[in-house]
Amino acid sequence: ILLPFYRRVNYMGEMQNDDLILLREYAARNSEAAFAALVSRHVNLVYSVALRSVGNPHLAEEITQAVFIIFARKANALGYKTILSGWLCRTARYAAANALTIQRRRQRREQEAHMQKILNEPDTNETWTHIAPLLDDAMAKLGQKDHDALVLRFFENKNFAEVGAALGASEDAAKMRVSRALEKLRKFFIKRGVN
Repeated sequence: ILLPFYRRVNYMGEMQNDDLILLREYAARNSEAAFAALVSRHVNLVYSVALRSVGNPHLAEEITQAVFIIFARKANALGYKTILSGWLCRTARYAAANALTIQRRRQRREQEAHMQKILNEPDTNETWTHIAPLLDDAMAKLGQKDHDALVLRFFENKNFAEVGAALGASEDAAKMRVSRALEKLRKFFIKRGVN
């Protein structure tokens, strides 16, 4: 009964030792063959962690590549007690969290740019005709600071540093406030059939 278990434990130990041999080979001699063997052995593990974290196959592939780039840079610093598969999983989670943060920031900027475009081109943008009649009502539903932040940013074209200064907050805090206020407006419009 215990024989398969011992074989599995023995195999895992051999694999871990082999990882360390390949890691030392890569670190000492910059061996492409050793690096390729490590990537081949662990790429599916790293990809699966990335995919579970972000839920997007394309982004998971990018994260997987980033993890092995980080690994290539840090190989010399990994100690002999390092369990490479564990290190790669942790690095994949960190890289995925970072990728999601960057993606959220990009979406906020795109959302803001879209709102700016709507406000700057009322005659040419078809969406404006749907939003305009509801805008004042939507703005009235916001809290005072959210309302003021949007007025300063979009109606007066202030930059985030100026919005922050007017609100007694930092530039980053102003960005977050504007982003959250825009999200509240978006939900308001969606409830009224304007997407």
